[in-house]
Amino acid sequence: MTESRPHYSAPRLYEIAFDLNRKAEVDFLEGCFKRFARRRVRRVLDIACGTGPHLLRLAARGYRMSGLDLSPANIAFLARRARQAGFEPDLLVGDMADFRLRAPVDAAICMQDSQGHLLTNERLLAHLRAVARALRPGGLYVFDRYMTSSWTDPARRWSWSRRRGRLIVRASFSALNDVDPVSQVFRERMELEAIENGTRRLYRQSHLSRMVFPQELKSLVLLAGQFEFVQWFFGFKPHQLLERSRHPLLMVVVLRKRQ
Repeated sequence: MTESRPHYSAPRLYEIAFDLNRKAEVDFLEGCFKRFARRRVRRVLDIACGTGPHLLRLAARGYRMSGLDLSPANIAFLARRARQAGFEPDLLVGDMADFRLRAPVDAAICMQDSQGHLLTNERLLAHLRAVARALRPGGLYVFDRYMTSSWTDPARRWSWSRRRGRLIVRASFSALNDVDPVSQVFRERMELEAIENGTRRLYRQSHLSRMVFPQELKSLVLLAGQFEFVQWFFGFKPHQLLERSRHPLLMVVVLRKRQ
């Protein structure tokens, strides 16, 4: 059976496929909270939280978590996972460029290049301002962005598999398809093949994403007007600054809301 579905509408398969070791990433986030925030970080917002790989791990370390995602299926799936783990995060279905929380938070995160769904600078500015509204003064915003050394790079593809009980999920993901160098928009494709009890299902999903370049991002942060740039890194490596990295594939950015 083959199904085409809206992006990330098979949360159980997505959660299994992307069940990676996130310890280094969560260690990095927690290190940023302690090193750069000008207030104690107790409450954290996970933007585009998906199935909760970072949200649940931070909750397990004692943080009071909120989660925002555009997918009702993801939020419902995450709510069940959180209850099973003994957590009660504040979960919200909403647009990352236009949302309001019931209570402000001390830090926000946005992982797995989820900002790429914002296809224009106007949308990215609206997002930064929405995040600033949600943060207390002195709070942090930490996010990662995919990078490429050249638009002439070929489309990049990854394939892997994961097993959970009798369910096998084979995943393939590709980026930098159909690149538009003017808008900086390209297409990403994901395929999840699920094999369970002799039944095979195939989900194919496709969406547009947008690259943002480091100096462009700094200018947008300045234009948004409510954050100060703190630092950026190559991946989740606290001692490796972006400027000192050769051919970085992932920049991790730390912003702080002005007091």
